[in-house]
Amino acid sequence: MLLKREDKENRQVELTLRVEKSDWDAALAAAYEEVKSLYPVEGEITREKLEAQYGSDFLYQEAVNATFPAALVEAVCTEELRLAGAPELQVVTIGADGYTFTALIDLYPEVKLGQYKGLRAVWAAAELSEDDSAAAIARYLHDHPMEEHPEKAAMGDEVTMDFEGFVDGVPFDGGKAENYPLVLGSGMFIPGFEEQVAGIGLEEERRVKVTFPKPYTPELEGKDAVFQIKARKIVRRRLPELDDDYARAQGFDDAAALRRRIMADALEQKQEQARADFEDALIGQVIDGMEVTVPDAMIESQLTGIIEALRQQLQSQGAELEQYLEAGGMTMDDLRAQTRAQAEKAAYYELAMTAVADAEGITVTEEDLNRHYTQMSAMYGMTPRQLRAQLPAAQLSHDIKLSRARAAIINSGIRA
Repeated sequence: MLLKREDKENRQVELTLRVEKSDWDAALAAAYEEVKSLYPVEGEITREKLEAQYGSDFLYQEAVNATFPAALVEAVCTEELRLAGAPELQVVTIGADGYTFTALIDLYPEVKLGQYKGLRAVWAAAELSEDDSAAAIARYLHDHPMEEHPEKAAMGDEVTMDFEGFVDGVPFDGGKAENYPLVLGSGMFIPGFEEQVAGIGLEEERRVKVTFPKPYTPELEGKDAVFQIKARKIVRRRLPELDDDYARAQGFDDAAALRRRIMADALEQKQEQARADFEDALIGQVIDGMEVTVPDAMIESQLTGIIEALRQQLQSQGAELEQYLEAGGMTMDDLRAQTRAQAEKAAYYELAMTAVADAEGITVTEEDLNRHYTQMSAMYGMTPRQLRAQLPAAQLSHDIKLSRARAAIINSGIRA
């Protein structure tokens, strides 16, 4: 429940909100169910015993985290506020009957748009030079090498293997895999590992002895290890000649037919690059022509989103952000510093497209949302309901508005 709104300087608003007893009691009960098995007490685990042993407020943090988002969203919608970043929250009073908190909010800055329609930009002619043609052929040959399957692996070959590592005769976490592809000489494994795999034959088993380097994970650095490996597949790749035999192996009638396809694809890429450069130039003019002061909260919000997207991308590849940072010799502060320029660019883009959407009176209907959820459901193999849970309607609506604002700029652009 919103108790008070206070408009402050520098486009900030402070809301004072109250979470009442009914919602608070429900959140405390749910928090108890979540954590009761984690806190030891004598005899039967009850909420009363837990509170007696750990304090009556030991569930408060969990319950606050569960209740403040809904209260904040309701107040923001009621007041029709447009947030520039994550609010600064502070609990003022808290007890058995509920709690009061404040949210200090940075509002979207005021944007003064310049011209955004009828802008001119260069749309370069898409032509292939001799160098372009040669580079396209070289890329194709590199991406479609000839494959051989030698009896024994040499450096440069890809060996698909099963392996398990032991330290002092005991397996360690992360030291086992099956059908793992490794290019010998890539430097992807512990120093000395790949060189000892060289010469292995198909289905041959071998013991590889290595020492974990420093720095490494604390529990393994500097320790000797033995890996038991077995080669499952050996592939040797070599750069081919663009001749008739190679073309037929790629599914073409002859080398001339393959060359035509390569040139057609290269020309299409040039055309696509020309279109992208034209669009970027138009958007750049809109951004350069607007007047705005971007709040730090908005840049920080964009920065957090970029890093979270990187974390999810790494997790989809079976890695963690912390491992990525360690491999690159970076800290989280280093990553944020390196990514800040990208976040600033994203903030300016969002402000410009939002201002254009407002100027154009762009709206998104429930029918629009349903159509987009249906299209996305076919693309990602999820139901519209599942997609709504992962991508809230408010966020999708915002994304659609920005996309339509961009289209308004592009469609009115003039090729110079």
